[in-house]
Amino acid sequence: MSNEMDSTGVDTATKQAVNGRDERGRFATGNTPTTGFHTNPERRNNGKWDKDESISYWYNKLLRMPNDEFDSFKPANSSQRIAYIRIVTACGTGELALRVTKEITDRTEGRPRQDIDMSLEQDEAVPIIKGFVIPTMPEHFFDKDIIEQLGEEKAAEVLGRHNY
Repeated sequence: MSNEMDSTGVDTATKQAVNGRDERGRFATGNTPTTGFHTNPERRNNGKWDKDESISYWYNKLLRMPNDEFDSFKPANSSQRIAYIRIVTACGTGELALRVTKEITDRTEGRPRQDIDMSLEQDEAVPIIKGFVIPTMPEHFFDKDIIEQLGEEKAAEVLGRHNY
């Protein structure tokens, strides 16, 4: 993709950026950009995750390097530096090395499955909603009351049954 050049050979976007700005760097009044995000959507950041900036990506990449390549590796950004230092630390001994190894393993291979035991003893059970009871009455428990109030014919119609 080539940018437009004016007769002086200077990119028009560069010339505009220098000449069409006020003292605070904003576009000067009356100056509308001729190039930029609105005219060059290919220059926009698509907002997607960039693996080169991810610590997890660099953990994976550095862990898979041969030893001689890893030893000569020079980090170029913060993500690479963090991953490199953590891996070097994990290769050591002691409590810190173990904690760092766990963190790297969790990021590269996923956390191990966590089992949660939800069993309670009957005495330990605490009701979640106090004052609310879900009835568990035997079948036809209320039928007698309905028959007494409505009569047998109307009760049979309401209950959808016959032969009381």
